[in-house]
Amino acid sequence: MVIVVGSIMLNPYTLGLLFYVVGILGLLEYYSLCKVGGVHTQDVLGFITGSVLYLTIELYKLGSASGAIISVSIPFFVAIFIFELFRRRPDPFTNIAHTVIGIIYVMAPLALLNIFTFDEIIHETHRLVVLGFFVILWLNDTGAYAFGRLFGKRKLFPRISPNKSIEGLVGGALSALAGAWCMYLYSDTLMMHQWFTLAAIIILGATFGDLVESMLKRSLKVKDSGKILPGHGGILDRFDGVLLASPLAFTYFMLFVH
Repeated sequence: MVIVVGSIMLNPYTLGLLFYVVGILGLLEYYSLCKVGGVHTQDVLGFITGSVLYLTIELYKLGSASGAIISVSIPFFVAIFIFELFRRRPDPFTNIAHTVIGIIYVMAPLALLNIFTFDEIIHETHRLVVLGFFVILWLNDTGAYAFGRLFGKRKLFPRISPNKSIEGLVGGALSALAGAWCMYLYSDTLMMHQWFTLAAIIILGATFGDLVESMLKRSLKVKDSGKILPGHGGILDRFDGVLLASPLAFTYFMLFVH
């Protein structure tokens, strides 16, 4: 948490580097989980393709290149299909699918989230947008955990995550909305309805992001996505909400705020 906040407030370049490192570690975890499930992902080409996609989005965001630069990643995605022809692994299209899904699921959302910190999307105190994103997300997670432990009785999605409760969902939502209200009071970056809309998007994305990651682990019969963060599981465990909330928030900003 401290590292994320520090990177946000320092400058957009440190944030871009942080999210890139998180993305690579998250992609490593995803491919490792796939191997537990018997899928032979193309790790090296996946890392290269994910890096190219992330870095080209960064170059466009920095104003160093036009939007056409993002198309550089397309041949690398095509190469994943071609390279599979020479691997002689079982279930080739499953291998291709999970290699590509890892990039879309992990790297792309982090690159999109990083765009929020630049004036091309949000003018004035733009870094407060991504700070607010994380404040609302963290309050949602904390509220959901606290309310779930104290009052949780009715299961939210027992087939996928038996510990999640409707009471936790409500507590998380109330906490997130309180965070959005505080961001509105202490920053003039967005209007009140925009902060509350962002909070609603984060509540939706974070809730389903948690469930999707639980579905992934349950399907592979593992408890944590990794052990890189002692006591907190892996990168995917800590950023599962970000991975679905970020693309939804990006869509909202591009269509209704930009």
